[in-house]
Amino acid sequence: MSLDAKGYFNALRASLNTSFYEINPISEGVLQLKEKVFTAGSGSQKKEYKVSLNYTGEVIAIKLDKVMNGSMSPLFHFLNDSAKPWSKRCDFVIFNLVRNQIKVYCIEFKSGSIPIDTHDQLKASLGWCKALHATIKSYTGESRKLNLTKFVFSETVNIAAFTDANGYLNRDHTVRHYLYTDVIGFSLSDLINTNVEEIK
Repeated sequence: MSLDAKGYFNALRASLNTSFYEINPISEGVLQLKEKVFTAGSGSQKKEYKVSLNYTGEVIAIKLDKVMNGSMSPLFHFLNDSAKPWSKRCDFVIFNLVRNQIKVYCIEFKSGSIPIDTHDQLKASLGWCKALHATIKSYTGESRKLNLTKFVFSETVNIAAFTDANGYLNRDHTVRHYLYTDVIGFSLSDLINTNVEEIK
């Protein structure tokens, strides 16, 4: 069944276990993303990063790597989660309904460097979104195109080692990098990535 964007967004919210994963806006039109990240050379020390993003329309913000009781639950309980591609995930997935479109932002937080497997985390999150989309369609027949983009935020001072001149990862041209300081005062719509991946 083909729904308009609003109808599919409502179906998505009804289908997701948002009581476990959802990040609630800190105020009308503002999301705050928070994550503790291991810092380079500090052993097991973590630093907390916070990013506030304004938005228009409606959002469902998911903390995909949420820890409960000291560990992360498998994304798919019927699959072996040990060292499998689907065991990887990014920090946040945000669904944004705006102007009759559903945009999806996959965002990963890093500290002073961008590890080699960062693009694998974001690729796996694209896979999760595809699996979610396919599952809803298989069970309900409901479908709508999603427009997905991938981002990594960091505070690296050596950005030329990780990105090209346009701010995309050398290892994966579909992942756009921003410094945390770059996105202060940003809206979701200010996050630019020309590599939009469509999920139909």
